[in-house]
Amino acid sequence: MLKMATNRHFFVCYNYSMQTKVLIVGVVKNDGAILMRKKPAGSPPYTETWYIFGAEATADVNPDDAIIAEVLAKSGVTVKVTSKISWDTEVKHDLDGIEKFFVYLDVECEYVSGDIQAAEGIEKIEWVKYADLDSYDIVPPSRILFEKLGYLN
Repeated sequence: MLKMATNRHFFVCYNYSMQTKVLIVGVVKNDGAILMRKKPAGSPPYTETWYIFGAEATADVNPDDAIIAEVLAKSGVTVKVTSKISWDTEVKHDLDGIEKFFVYLDVECEYVSGDIQAAEGIEKIEWVKYADLDSYDIVPPSRILFEKLGYLN
């Protein structure tokens, strides 16, 4: 993308490009609770925080199938997508340390079956009641989504 800055005395033109990453973000719900997972110590970009599930969007995989597969792989539970909620954006450093533009496509998922088991790279995983969400250190994108949904004040 070409950006230009001007004032009365000079004209500056520079090229600014940033990679974009699109994630399907699933709010997995079951009986008044949301399935949350905790990042291990030192895990970027938001260390030791709680977050929900996200699957990278690709041209060859249906978005619903992508989030269903990601939740199963990371938690051991089977879900179904029940609704598309909204979308959000954020600029942050990705796991590779490169600053990227993130687009989050938010969906609600309903628990179908299975016992939760934390996959490798997840410190903890648990069902969190809506009323208890305020007591968790939640990553900013999930916090924004929960506020939108009325789960946080």
